[in-house]
Amino acid sequence: MSVPRQSARASRGLLLVSGEPARVAAWVRRGLVPCHVVALGRWTAVVPAEAASRAEPPYDDAAMVLAARPVPHRFRPALGFWSLGDRAVATVTPRAWRAAPRWLVWGPGQGAVPAPGLRLARALDLAAAAGRPGAGHDVARLVSQPGGDVDALLLDLMALLEVPGGQLLSGTPEGASFVEPAPRLVARFNGRVAEDARHRAELEGL
Repeated sequence: MSVPRQSARASRGLLLVSGEPARVAAWVRRGLVPCHVVALGRWTAVVPAEAASRAEPPYDDAAMVLAARPVPHRFRPALGFWSLGDRAVATVTPRAWRAAPRWLVWGPGQGAVPAPGLRLARALDLAAAAGRPGAGHDVARLVSQPGGDVDALLLDLMALLEVPGGQLLSGTPEGASFVEPAPRLVARFNGRVAEDARHRAELEGL
């Protein structure tokens, strides 16, 4: 998992997946982030319940870790809307097999900006995943504009795509299920990260 480093306190957002809440909750338990799981019609929203994941640094930013987590084929297409530091970020994983998350990054005063090391999402990718392919032009025009702030951009983008959950960007969802990661799997992940760090330190010491 490649996770760009951000401040955990500044990060928040939600992931919309195409799956039943019970099955999505089981997927959350196999991850690193405690989440609220909310049924929203044809979508299920997954919202980080805490600023920090259960993993050790550098994988402790809950929103970034969830944004970067691969979405299984059975839950695609998936769309994410994130406030990461001073950037608005939209992620999309198409339904296609072996599809990787794609990222659209927007900065106040800049509009859409490059995302080195990440696969870029086009406006059409977002529109197609939302089931609104005709909205691609409007999405492209929105993200090309430098004016506005992160929260407004995300809400406007969700409105253009006609996807639910905008209210979840700023508050605890009502009627949500709280789902915690399985401690055994978190410990296994942290152990692998620690082992990789020791291995790198040994190589650097040669």
